[in-house]
Amino acid sequence: MVWKSIDGGNYLKLTAKGNLMNGLIVNKWQEIWKLDLNQVFTADFEVFGEKALDPPHAEIDFFIAVK
Repeated sequence: MVWKSIDGGNYLKLTAKGNLMNGLIVNKWQEIWKLDLNQVFTADFEVFGEKALDPPHAEIDFFIAVK
């Protein structure tokens, strides 16, 4: 596990649900990049919590820095 400190700010939380082995992460980032968000491009990140422990039925949270 890696610990990183990220400055505070406003973040939009999005969630991807599905099979980690079927491109879940890449597909969600492609979806995010197509959105018209007021991004600040400081620190976008993913959180793999307890709901990510079952790869075929995973749930991953994405946090996008916005104004």
